[in-house]
Amino acid sequence: MIKETLKLLFIDNCTMQEAAENLGINQNAIKDRLIMLQHMGYIRELCNNAGPKTSACCSCSAASTCSTDGGGFEGKAYQLTEKGERICCK
Repeated sequence: MIKETLKLLFIDNCTMQEAAENLGINQNAIKDRLIMLQHMGYIRELCNNAGPKTSACCSCSAASTCSTDGGGFEGKAYQLTEKGERICCK
């Protein structure tokens, strides 16, 4: 589950909707997995609209109103950590 989710989202660059369809789950389950993967140290959040601007998405003035694929985490961007790269890039 972890490897497949990381690969779809970060290697294959699927949208959350595409990843959910490939995994046979809904977008809320993908969001839950992102939270879990972050807590487990496989990914890290690059930005949050409430926090410091550290990525192109977050520094965009429209980030708070932008909607990616209808179900994304608006204004948030994630990156694989070294731990995440080790598991999904084997």
